[in-house]
Parts: sequence; C-alpha cells; structure tokens
Amino acid sequence: MKKTVIIFFLMSVFCFSCNKDEINKDKIDIEKKDCIAAFGTQGLTLYTFNPFTTEEWKKTDHKELVRRRQIPDDFLKKMNTHELFVQFIHMDMAKDALLFDTNQQGFRSIINQYNMLQELYKRDDMPDYFIRKLQEVNIKEVKNNECHFHYLCLRMLSAQKEVIGKMNKSQTLNYINTISQIITEIAELSFTDPNWQTLSSYDFEMIGHGNIMIKYKYPSFMELMQSNKKVRLYMDGFISLDKELIGLIENCMIKFYKQLNS
Repeated sequence: MKKTVIIFFLMSVFCFSCNKDEINKDKIDIEKKDCIAAFGTQGLTLYTFNPFTTEEWKKTDHKELVRRRQIPDDFLKKMNTHELFVQFIHMDMAKDALLFDTNQQGFRSIINQYNMLQELYKRDDMPDYFIRKLQEVNIKEVKNNECHFHYLCLRMLSAQKEVIGKMNKSQTLNYINTISQIITEIAELSFTDPNWQTLSSYDFEMIGHGNIMIKYKYPSFMELMQSNKKVRLYMDGFISLDKELIGLIENCMIKFYKQLNS
C-alpha cells in the first residue's frame, strides 16, 4: 500500500508543479475551514422537510420517498448555489448514493432524482463555487463520518460532467491544480490516517480528470476509452477504481495538462 501512496504522491506533485508560475498566478488566498464552517447550515435559508417516521421508512415506496424530498419550485429558485449544495448533503436520503456498487453509479442515480441537484447544476456560478469550496476545506479537519460524507459529496458532485462542461480553460486549469493538491494531501495523510489508505480515496479525482479529458476530446484518452474496456466501464460507473486505472488515467492527464497549459 505504501508503494501505491508514494506513486500517487509523486504523480500528483509532478502534475501540480507542471507550471508553478501559472498555478501561483491563478491561486486565490482562501481561508481554510473546518467541517462546521464549510458544510454547516447556520445562517442559510433551507427548505424544511417533514421527517419520515419509522413506519414510513419501512412501508413507503422508494419513489414516493424521493417525491417527498423535492423542493417546491418557487422556493427552489430563490436558493443560492451554496444553499442548494448544503440542502442536499444534509438531506436524510442523500446517503442512498452510497448503496450502489460504485460511487459514480450512486451519484449519477442521485443527480437524476432530486431537483435540488438539477437546479444546482444549472447555476452559472457553479464551477467557481465548487472550485473555491474544494480549496477552502481543510482536509486535516475531515475526521468524523458525517464530515467525510459531506466532503465526499463535494468532491464527487464537482467531478461530474455537468460541472466540467461549464468550465472555461482558466477554470479547468484551476480545477486540475486544486484536485492535484488534494491528491497530494490525501497521499500525505494516508501514512498516518487509516481513513485515507484505500484506493477509493482517490476515486473522485480520477472521475474528474477523466471527465475533463472527455470534454476536450483529448485523443490519447479517447483512444484509451475505445481500446480499454476497463477504463470505459470505470468512467461509466460499472467498476471500482484500482491501481491500473489510476496509472492509465493519470498518465494521460499529465500529458493533457501540459498541452492545455502551453
């Protein structure tokens, strides 16, 4: 496992430092926040759902439960981007995303079910919001299960095609640099914190890297998707991340980053 972590560390540092001047030029001084400050509900205008009773959880059809977690349109349109995100991560059915075979499969299903996420992805400020949010969370403060889930949602929702597709070149470079830094921080933490020692810790960043290369139709990655069924299945959410996939995706990303940043 340590060898895998070292490989991650070296690859992420290499990608992150491809052009130090460019990274520093785009870097914004952002105050790091703990989970309460980053993901808390205080001061926000959120919709109040009626909690389900134990009997309702047991006997109500899942489609009906989902229907009762839709926000009325007039209220929905008044919510800002941050409120939409926080509304979702604190919703009692959000963790259904973890019940699927893979993270990608779970979140793709969830996105299609709840109007708060569909509305979130329509917002023009959504790419900048997610990039800034990724930069401000202090990963060393991500400790309890609830905080891990909220941080997981942030990383996975920001890696989706709806976000990547709205990014301009500058935002794309900023996003790549940001998640490369996150990979580096996870690699460092994995030496001492067992919560970061599995390959799935890097799942969200690999999905984000893949979706960027798909958006730009980067030839090397598109050819890889055609020739390697495993990569295709991973990006579609049918199989989990492994060391081989990480190597294939990151090798392409390092070359793509240099080309985009030239």
